[in-house]
Amino acid sequence: MGGGILAERKVNSLLNADAKVTLISPFITNKLKALKKDNLILHSERNYRNGDLEGFFLVIAATDSASVNEEIYKEAKERGILINCVDIPEKCNFYLPSVIQRGDLQIAISSSGKVPYFTKKLREFLENKFDEEFIKKLEHLHKLRKKIIEESENDTALKERKFHEILDPEIAGIFKKINNK
Repeated sequence: MGGGILAERKVNSLLNADAKVTLISPFITNKLKALKKDNLILHSERNYRNGDLEGFFLVIAATDSASVNEEIYKEAKERGILINCVDIPEKCNFYLPSVIQRGDLQIAISSSGKVPYFTKKLREFLENKFDEEFIKKLEHLHKLRKKIIEESENDTALKERKFHEILDPEIAGIFKKINNK
C-alpha cells in the first residue's frame, strides 16, 4: 500500500525475491508506472479499503497516512498476514533489510526497523566501496576456489591450507582496497 519513493524501494526488494507484487495507491511514481507497464506489478489505482488484504501472504504499509497504515496493520493482524508498517517497528512482524547487490555478493543491513535512516546511510556508504572492479575480483576468487578444490581431491586439510595460502592474500588485497575508498 502506497506508491511513493519508499514503496518503489520496497517493490524492487520484493521483485528481486521473485515476489508477485500488487500495489494499491491512487498514485505511483514513474518508475512504478514503468514496472506496471512491463507487467511486473499489478496496480489498483485507488485508496486502501478494508478487505483488500484477503488472499495475501504479506503486506507492506507505506502510505503517508498514519491512520491508513493503522487500518492496514489491524486487518493484517486479524488475518494472520505478515505486515511491515514502514518506520513503525512495533507494527511489524518482519523487516526488509537494506541490500547491496554487486554481482554474486549480497550484503543485507538491518536495524530491525529501529533506525532505517541509519541503515540507508550505511548502505549508501558501502555501495561506493563495491564497484565493477570488485565484481571482477570476486569472480577471480571464485575461479581460484574452484581450482583449489579440484587440485585438493577431497583432501580437506590440503584444501584449507591452499585456501589460507592462496585466497587469504587475495582477500587481504581486496579489503585494503575497500578501506582506501
